[in-house]
Amino acid sequence: MTPNELLMWLSARKKGSWPQFRGAVENLGLEDSSGEAGEDTSLPLHQRVRFGLERLGHVEFDTEECENGWRVVPPALALCQHDAVVTAVLCGARSLPLLKRIETSAGGMQIDQIPFPDCPDIIRIESANAQDLEELGRREGLLCQPDAPEALLSGLPPVSHVKKWPRQALPAGGKDWEVKQLIIERRNIKWRTVTPKEANAPDAEGLFRFSRFQTPEYFLREGRETIKLPGAIGKYLILFRYKRRVLRYNRQDRSLSVPALFRPPLLTERALILCSGMPPSLSVAYGRPRLTYRDIPEEVAGLTAEVLGQDLR
Repeated sequence: MTPNELLMWLSARKKGSWPQFRGAVENLGLEDSSGEAGEDTSLPLHQRVRFGLERLGHVEFDTEECENGWRVVPPALALCQHDAVVTAVLCGARSLPLLKRIETSAGGMQIDQIPFPDCPDIIRIESANAQDLEELGRREGLLCQPDAPEALLSGLPPVSHVKKWPRQALPAGGKDWEVKQLIIERRNIKWRTVTPKEANAPDAEGLFRFSRFQTPEYFLREGRETIKLPGAIGKYLILFRYKRRVLRYNRQDRSLSVPALFRPPLLTERALILCSGMPPSLSVAYGRPRLTYRDIPEEVAGLTAEVLGQDLR
């Protein structure tokens, strides 16, 4: 089974359990190599495929509608304005008849189908105006979101808003836990190994990662509060507290890059990917991996900086 066939299989079933998804991925025939760049721990194949499907807007996992499972989102066109061209990225459920209808109905519009590792082909449609793409969506029963990246980012709270995340004590110590603390130094940012006792010390503060069986959990300690939150949110919150800038935006080639350690939170990254449909590229300079997102309009870069508490100077 290829990633394209996996998405079609998921689309036919519409929703299911986590064991069903994992079992299907194990039949993909892809190499289960080391985890993808930018993650804190090595990820097994089923997690890499899961994150690829989430980031590209195809499948949702463990939401209110599919607790401890997954559901495929309805097929949709995510539109993004690029100067004189509007790009539509096909997200959500797929079938061979749907792809054939889109190809036939697109007329003179350009359609690109681009393969990418560990995820279904990226399908993009380009037009000189948004109206043609919206009409295509209506004809073929596709949801259509104009200015999708801006719309998604505008609905996200800044990382500094931590009230929504639960207050929860650190896990009890044990030999199965690997514990690390994010350390912000003048010229370096890194994870440092600590003991559960050190993490639980009354004066311990900062972001801590508790990992067991390749599953990390993140906790922010501030004063008397311990807050459980997603790792990417916690990292950017620490950067915000320390006033450290890691986002770089190149206005000439409209690219936005971040250190791989600071991969943006899921929905923020989805907005960046929907600008072009392409996941980020990985480069290494001076031994430090960096993720670069392409075709990012300046407005999207600015909204991303606001959400992440960063400065694009």
